[in-house]
Amino acid sequence: MRATDVIARYGGEELGVILPSTDTAGAAEIAEKIRCAVEALRLTHEGHAEGRGHVTASIGAATALARQGGTMSVPASLLLAADTALYKAKHGGRNRVATALLVAPTNS
Repeated sequence: MRATDVIARYGGEELGVILPSTDTAGAAEIAEKIRCAVEALRLTHEGHAEGRGHVTASIGAATALARQGGTMSVPASLLLAADTALYKAKHGGRNRVATALLVAPTNS
């Protein structure tokens, strides 16, 4: 992690990672590293068929892109976009990363 990055428990078993000045590809790369690190731990999770009995991580990564004419407000919409990407990852088979792009208004 960089000095500017922040990680916090968001609720239940959800964590939020804030990566300032990181584009979608960079966020997806970091999310994939996190997913692989969790998988490599091979923590037992009985009854978790999707993970073959081990803990896995489904990760939703969202990036805000400032554009003239953007209509979404940040940060509430960014959280919603990340949550939508998370459920996309879960519905896609779990233990994967999915991304979302949010177009937000510029501060001009």
